[in-house]
Amino acid sequence: MRLVPSSLSVALLIAVNLIPLFGVTFLGWGLFPIMVLYWLENGIVGLFNLPKIALANAPVGGLPYSVPGGPAGSNPLPGLLGRGFLMVFFAFHYGMFWAVHGLFVFVLFGGVFSGTGDPFAVELPGWWTLAAASLFLSHGVSFFTNFLGKREYLAVSPQQQMGEPYSRVVVLHVTILAGGFLVEILGTPFAALVLLIVLKTAIDVRAHLKEHRKAELRLDEASANDWSAWTETKR
Repeated sequence: MRLVPSSLSVALLIAVNLIPLFGVTFLGWGLFPIMVLYWLENGIVGLFNLPKIALANAPVGGLPYSVPGGPAGSNPLPGLLGRGFLMVFFAFHYGMFWAVHGLFVFVLFGGVFSGTGDPFAVELPGWWTLAAASLFLSHGVSFFTNFLGKREYLAVSPQQQMGEPYSRVVVLHVTILAGGFLVEILGTPFAALVLLIVLKTAIDVRAHLKEHRKAELRLDEASANDWSAWTETKR
């Protein structure tokens, strides 16, 4: 089975990542709106991971989670309780990580560097709401076209899915904060802002492709195992 990320999801991901570039070029956006937008996106990634954990259906340790329709006497309760626990734990753990990231963004880039002293006194530009909605749409399209449409949920266990966002978000977290400090030190010149946006976009697209390539390999392996088991029964 050859599974590739939906071209629509990739194109939309790139287009949405270029919205801050439009804001910087034509709408006079500074560093703070971009940093808040990227912080919000990390929250959207975590939000969509909750239904992914609930739907993830790959076997774990030889014990399939898809109990309905399974062997007689199987009990779905442990699987359901396990998923619920993983979702609650992820929401708490990832939520704390996201909140600390937000604290850095608002205090440093919204308060200290801006000179207002109040990190929540800085107003976001009008177009920012549209950019935020576009980010949600982009990740929603990827969820429906890739995770559901291409049945990636069959290639990952709930435990594996719980950890999936961290590899992507931690890299972006470090890149964005480091880039933000650099831009601020340089006096937020246009070129530095553009470089930050391009760097974030490149990392985001690479992580997106890597994530779905991993799902492809898992599905290929599962298909090979199913075929091997079927041929064994025919001997």
